[in-house]
Amino acid sequence: METFISAILGDLFSRSVSFVLNNYHLRRQKGVKDNLQALRCVLLRIQATAEEAEGRHITNQAMLHQLQMLREAMNKGCYLLDNFTYRMLQQESSNVQVSDHPFPLSKFNPAKGLRFSTRRMIVAFQGDGAKEVQKMLGSLHSIISDMAEFIIFLKSYPPISREPYSKHLFLENCMFGRQTELEKIISFLLQPEPPGTERLQVLPVTGPPRVGKSTLVEHVCYDERVRNHFSTIILCRDPTAPEGSGVVKKQSHSLHGRSLIVMELADDLVVDERQCRNFYSSRNHMSPGSKVIVTSRSENIMKLGTTAALKLDFLSQEAYWYFFKVMAFGSTNPDDHPALASIAMEIAAGLQGGFLGAHAICGFLRANIHNWFWNMILECQRNNIERNILIFGEHPQSLLWKSQIAYVWTLSNISVRVKVLHFQTRSPLNDVPKIRLHEVHTSAKAHGKLDVLVWKSGIPPYHSYIMKCEIEAPEDMMVKKKRPPSYLQI
Repeated sequence: METFISAILGDLFSRSVSFVLNNYHLRRQKGVKDNLQALRCVLLRIQATAEEAEGRHITNQAMLHQLQMLREAMNKGCYLLDNFTYRMLQQESSNVQVSDHPFPLSKFNPAKGLRFSTRRMIVAFQGDGAKEVQKMLGSLHSIISDMAEFIIFLKSYPPISREPYSKHLFLENCMFGRQTELEKIISFLLQPEPPGTERLQVLPVTGPPRVGKSTLVEHVCYDERVRNHFSTIILCRDPTAPEGSGVVKKQSHSLHGRSLIVMELADDLVVDERQCRNFYSSRNHMSPGSKVIVTSRSENIMKLGTTAALKLDFLSQEAYWYFFKVMAFGSTNPDDHPALASIAMEIAAGLQGGFLGAHAICGFLRANIHNWFWNMILECQRNNIERNILIFGEHPQSLLWKSQIAYVWTLSNISVRVKVLHFQTRSPLNDVPKIRLHEVHTSAKAHGKLDVLVWKSGIPPYHSYIMKCEIEAPEDMMVKKKRPPSYLQI
């Protein structure tokens, strides 16, 4: 009898505490949701201003710097909003599953403790998250108050004519996130030489593989201001090649005769003083005002520079998430599918800022807007990351950046492994494989060693990215089955 009364009192006490926590939780949740709505409204204002600025031909360096700050603030705010919203969604979903437990909650029921701990976790998370949201709101309000002059000056720049594409189609056909670097290079090229300069003006551009060095420089060469300033633009991918073997991007018979030379140097190049002197002496054979851009993965080329080197790095986590979300959802509104957006954020985190991976995987996601399919992609990605770390000790993206062997995920058969042996970039003048990456992902017919087309860029320099792969079958599939002994005697 005493045990029964004790159980009843314990259950009543638990329900009372649960009622108090529920009321507290609802009040905190309402405050957080109000802050999230305010953050969403502020971000819409900033996004409208940023998109208007990106649609104008801005040349002033101070304006470009302010636009870059505006983009970074917008990306950070959007990332915080999405991350906070999706984590709340996941935790509320798990809390509902626990609260819908079919058994009554008593001191003998272990689900009760889980329910309380989950709710405490949500309240604590909302407390920390609310401070982050309030801090971000204060920062964004400060930026908005400083945008008045920026908007006034913005109207003085001419608009850039563009077709009314859907946003994901526009991002597929433009260079994303490099406008500031583009204007820095153009500013160097158009700047007059200082009086009495005897050395050739050289700008080094460095960065890790597939960060976008060639794409950035190619867009510089296509810029109308650069093409009007230089009479000749030449691309040299192999400095050891015979003279005159470079690719002429532009040539005209202008009186000034200025030339722009773009050199792509090898990663293992070692630059000594003698090479530097020979390099600078080439100015004697070039017209005054001629300039050189040198690109390489190696930082050794910084010795050749007569100005500060431009170091490229991968996009920030916030900017990459903005790009990935637009590419993954296409013309579908992510706000209508918060569960899918939560999955997409996890997939994007596993790609570590790689553009090739984003283009390859977003094609799958756009073609099948369903939770089960996106969850399957996420599970395949997780398994592949674990496999690479277990076998090679590193993330597959890091291995590919270092041109090392790595495994990529596949949907065709979880027991079949696709090993990447070599990665290369081909110009549009070279042939490309007929087999595409999505065929390897989804087809079980591929086998052996083969060249695979990962992605064909639609923007200059229109490179194609090729992987030499080997399709591996599990050992138990490779071993031939033993034939049963024959009992027939001749």
